[in-house]
Amino acid sequence: MSEIALIVVTYRDVFLWTAKLKGEKAEDLQKRSALVKLSSEDLQALGTSSGRPVKLKSDSGEVVVRAEGDSACPKGIAFMPLSPYVAKLAGYDGTRYKLPDFKRIQVLVESTENPISPLE
Repeated sequence: MSEIALIVVTYRDVFLWTAKLKGEKAEDLQKRSALVKLSSEDLQALGTSSGRPVKLKSDSGEVVVRAEGDSACPKGIAFMPLSPYVAKLAGYDGTRYKLPDFKRIQVLVESTENPISPLE
């Protein structure tokens, strides 16, 4: 399996936020939040396709989420909705910053057959 380096940029998803407010089931919230959007070039480099699981690893942790192709993603950049999955990847250096770094998370990504990480 090939592994590629990407930068994850987070965004707020209004549909995920609404689902949380409505108290949707954990499975529905997981489906909306366990997602990473990638360019078609990055999907190809990983040897995977939209809808398949990928493992993202950072210095802070790792998660398995569903990959989704998105033509708005430039090669080397991935988009993820702000969620507990991102919180596992985001780093925090209290000596340099007041908040965790949710806007530029360096990760290594690889295709996997592992199941989606449980939502915590």
